[in-house]
Amino acid sequence: MFYAAAFAIFAVVCTVFAFKRHPVWGLYFYMATIFVFPPGRWWGVFFGGMRWALFSALVTALAIAFHKGKLRDKPLWLSNGAAVLLALYAAWMWLQTPLALDVPDHLNGTVLYSKYLLAFWFVYRIADTKESLRDVMFGHLMGCALLGVFAYTTGRDGNRLDGVGGPGIDDSNTLGMYLVTGLMVGVGLVLTQKGWRRWFALFCMALAAEGFVLANSRGSFLGLVAGGLVIMMCKAKTHRRLFWAFAAAGVVGLFSILDEHFIDRMFTIGDVTSQEEDADTSARSRVVVAEAQLKMFADHPIGVGHRGTAVLSTKYLDPKWLTVDASGDPSSAARSSHNTFLSALVEQGILGAILFLSLVLWIVAAGLRVRRMRGPQHDPELATLGASIVGGLMVILVSGNTADYLLAENQFWLLALLVSVLQMNSPESKRSGFARAAPAGQRPPAPTRTPEFARPQHQPQQR
Repeated sequence: MFYAAAFAIFAVVCTVFAFKRHPVWGLYFYMATIFVFPPGRWWGVFFGGMRWALFSALVTALAIAFHKGKLRDKPLWLSNGAAVLLALYAAWMWLQTPLALDVPDHLNGTVLYSKYLLAFWFVYRIADTKESLRDVMFGHLMGCALLGVFAYTTGRDGNRLDGVGGPGIDDSNTLGMYLVTGLMVGVGLVLTQKGWRRWFALFCMALAAEGFVLANSRGSFLGLVAGGLVIMMCKAKTHRRLFWAFAAAGVVGLFSILDEHFIDRMFTIGDVTSQEEDADTSARSRVVVAEAQLKMFADHPIGVGHRGTAVLSTKYLDPKWLTVDASGDPSSAARSSHNTFLSALVEQGILGAILFLSLVLWIVAAGLRVRRMRGPQHDPELATLGASIVGGLMVILVSGNTADYLLAENQFWLLALLVSVLQMNSPESKRSGFARAAPAGQRPPAPTRTPEFARPQHQPQQR
């Protein structure tokens, strides 16, 4: 009862503050419904069939509309490459519905993808200054810290940690990936914040790191390495010494919480290509499924719809590689995709693969633009925050080689944040003070327009 009351109070406070102070509070409410997911907690029965995600999304959208005059003007959300590619992918999924092998699953995935476009807009519209950019990043980090607490209280079942997060975060691989993106975001906050905010970010990172170790995800570990390298290369030069001091402390801290199960599992990464009998079966299955997916694509170049890999798996895979669902029914035996690109290739066909690769290239190009922000003529805090966001996206791309993250919602948040960083660094934004943070506790005023009646009368009219 205590947890239910605490979440209800949190929801009320966020709703009130979303309209009274800033719509980022509505986004906090929305994020909490994903990270906490009340229907999946034992205390969720006190709320009945409450649609928390829908309600929080409505609060956030209305708060953005309510504060429209206070938020800074930004280009149309579809005026950037990332949003265009995401929208085209969603449109193709809708058009592909008649071709889907499993129409109910395909429609469910299409609706989710479209909903995540709305979440992209939430983050894009709210992150209108460097201060609000940090606010959103703190929300992500705090959510990952909470997942770390849930992971610690749940504990492993053997070598796995499933069922901790809500839908989409309820398997150990996705959980680990989310936690590592939180760590990447946390690095940027630690390097750019001071005082209690820096210490709070460090505390949240410690909780997320504990959950990452318990998740035992090899793909997330590879993502952690890749994301760390991106931040190392793209951070502002001003934060060079602080970064290396923090990196050294972080490595020591991580090794202090590693356990035998985690270390043993990381050493099975090489089993992906091994043919030995004692090699890890889970690792070897990735290659087998990937080979089968290439054959699926050759037979169905237009795509077979969301979750089509699982539908076709019984025809392309030996039964020993198939798995049954939680019910244990042998008729449910199938195998899902374990590679994000191959999911796009098989399920959305050649067009889906082109759109996916185009998005990857956009992220790489955006990362190079962030790297060029390292010089003294740019805002060092904005550069380092952008580097940590690119690092988070790199985590998803790299770990997505061992799992299907096509519908991972956090990538939509990070993409919207990255677009906002690039806009803040544009010459037009610098001239208007777009990226300048407001004093603590205050929101920056929106640019004002001179009313028609207040303009000098001697100005010639425009033809």
